[in-house]
Amino acid sequence: MAMKKLLLITFPVDLGNATYEKRFISLFKEKADIDLKVFRFNSNQSKSHPKSIFTIDYLLIFLARLRESMKLWQAIYQAKKEERAILFHGVSTALFGYLATGKNQSYIVTEWTRKLYEPIWKTSGSPNWLTWIHTKILNAQISVLGLTDNVIDQIKKDYHVPSTKLKKVKLPFAYDLELFVSSQEFRNNEIRLLFVGGDFQRKGGDILLDWFKKYNEPGLKMTMVTNYLVEPCPGVTIETNVQYGNSKHVELFKNQDIFVLPTNCDSYPSVLGEAACAGLAILTTKNALGASEVIENGRNGYICDSQAELLERLIMLTKDKALISSMKQNSRKLMENKFSQERVLKEYLLYIFD
Repeated sequence: MAMKKLLLITFPVDLGNATYEKRFISLFKEKADIDLKVFRFNSNQSKSHPKSIFTIDYLLIFLARLRESMKLWQAIYQAKKEERAILFHGVSTALFGYLATGKNQSYIVTEWTRKLYEPIWKTSGSPNWLTWIHTKILNAQISVLGLTDNVIDQIKKDYHVPSTKLKKVKLPFAYDLELFVSSQEFRNNEIRLLFVGGDFQRKGGDILLDWFKKYNEPGLKMTMVTNYLVEPCPGVTIETNVQYGNSKHVELFKNQDIFVLPTNCDSYPSVLGEAACAGLAILTTKNALGASEVIENGRNGYICDSQAELLERLIMLTKDKALISSMKQNSRKLMENKFSQERVLKEYLLYIFD
């Protein structure tokens, strides 16, 4: 079998992207017939990303990325000499690498674009000139690999990428399936809730905390993983600086029953997949746009139309331990069936190398 050569260009600009990077590297590196090289674009960015592109901070970050682009171009030129396929994670890396790749020389895998959130925000996240640039970059690829149905549909609609260039793939969770073990059954006859979110209010942490204080049901405990300053509350444990993949992270998930994310806006919160790999029942809102990838309504959790509906479902679920147990078992089974290493890798190899 001929060796498949790949240059994977990642963008570990924040914790979310860094965990995506680990998953993609894990997907490709274990295969004997894949020669993988990785270029980490702009991995040393020290400032947090500003929300608006019309700021001095954003300009400084953009200029730093332009300087970093020269290293990226060298990596791409070398990859071309070695006849490697080139896979960008995200549109931004493809944009900065475009002068080296040109048209129909590379692939993008992505879970979001700047226009994806517009129906939720009710405002534009991408001015016309930026949309025009991203349209050119997306259409210049051999294929665009979308991780959710939402992003596939949105790229087709807003960036006019033809269906022939759009491919649906899965986020690689095989690393998480090995990392996490199925959650234990109820400890001390308690039901334990887990929330994870650095951006506490956008993720709905404030809504969940207010509900917990008012509900105050005996035997109900909650752990919140966040760096946001949360005032102490009986029954609530606050965990900070939990690093993805370390023993504390794994143990945390192992000791929970229901994962709750009442988010206002997310493209594909991969923490939902982590929770499913750990065998938790899962509750989130339809604003977690990739939730349907890992949640089957009524089987291993619920995707709710609103935060209010989520809280109603949560009350119902906390009163039914048998349903929680069933959902926990189904979560792990679903991930093992849908996200096995062999099944996910097969899709990527088909779209990139065949």
